[in-house]
Amino acid sequence: MKLILQMMMLLVLMAGCGDSTPPPPFVSGREGQKILPVNFLKSDSTYATVDTASAHPAILFYITTECPYCKAELSSLLKNADSLGNTHVYLLTNSKLAEIREYEKDFKLDQYRKNFTMGIDTGFVMIKYFGIHAVPYLAVYNKDQILKQAFNGSVSDKKLREVAAE
Repeated sequence: MKLILQMMMLLVLMAGCGDSTPPPPFVSGREGQKILPVNFLKSDSTYATVDTASAHPAILFYITTECPYCKAELSSLLKNADSLGNTHVYLLTNSKLAEIREYEKDFKLDQYRKNFTMGIDTGFVMIKYFGIHAVPYLAVYNKDQILKQAFNGSVSDKKLREVAAE
């Protein structure tokens, strides 16, 4: 009986190894809605708000400062920062103030102020709104400030630009 059960499990595992269609895009349930006006605490201890009146694309990028995937995603975005054009990236987290200061220093974010702003989502607004359970989490808004698509995990900067341009 034990051997039959093991053989059946092996057969099921092998059946799952074949080519299959790719999974559908991640759906946040918020597509088509206006940008979220998140208030956040910046590293200089001042508060700012996500610009909801801009006529430019925006990306709400939720991270944790210790996440290696978030760091890799940010590194990729910074390498191609010139190609972002007028797209503004809001790096939001719930890490401590000292940690975001160190993060900004490590990534030299002061050199990218035109496109990148980092802060602490003190009200956990983004987590609650999107129901975030994993990072990195990116919500991409077009020039009309409408959510086009959200990504939970790594995504190429090319794909982000394409979605923001829609």
